[in-house]
Amino acid sequence: MSVSLLLLTDGRFPAGGYAHSGGLEAAVEAGLGLEGVPLFLAGRLQGVAASEARLAVAAARAARREDLDALLLLDREAEARCPSPPLRAAARRLGAQLLRSAVTVWPDAELLERYREASAGTPRPIAFGAVAASAGLDDEELARALLYEDAATVTGAAVRLLPVDSAATARWLVEATPRIERLAREAAAQMLAPEQLPAGFAPMLELRSLAHAAREGKLFAS
Repeated sequence: MSVSLLLLTDGRFPAGGYAHSGGLEAAVEAGLGLEGVPLFLAGRLQGVAASEARLAVAAARAARREDLDALLLLDREAEARCPSPPLRAAARRLGAQLLRSAVTVWPDAELLERYREASAGTPRPIAFGAVAASAGLDDEELARALLYEDAATVTGAAVRLLPVDSAATARWLVEATPRIERLAREAAAQMLAPEQLPAGFAPMLELRSLAHAAREGKLFAS
């Protein structure tokens, strides 16, 4: 296991994920209890993170080819697959923060700076794929890293939102491991053109994000 992989999955890496709950805060506001979080986590992995992992793999392949135009095309594809304006804005902020940190950590990765300057949106899955390629991760490693980081965002938020200790949330991550591994393998195996990549399907997350964005006093940005 590479240090770069550990770095990208470390919650202390300054990529901004600590400010987000992956939609958990809105779900808790709508009545989700402690016992429902593992199912929420599984649904988010399947309905959101799986498609983002495929986009990230495609972005990494474009980055390895130094193909800036392909990355910008994937930007548009990623944003077209995210109908919620608040979630698009959150993805842009997360992608921008990740790139801002990555160009410092990997200063020789010239494509990251070129992409950062050229991209109008820097959606997180595309930024993540470009950064992971620059860090030397292969397709399955980067897909696993994105899926794990997505799940860890939810479990990290749960500690602040619900009466649960961090040991229990760590167990949820262990229990999610088979799903994460399967989705990572599927993402790494895909050989589709950008326009053929599947979109996620999480309508309740998208609808709740609209109300959450307007809510006063929320703990998390999304």
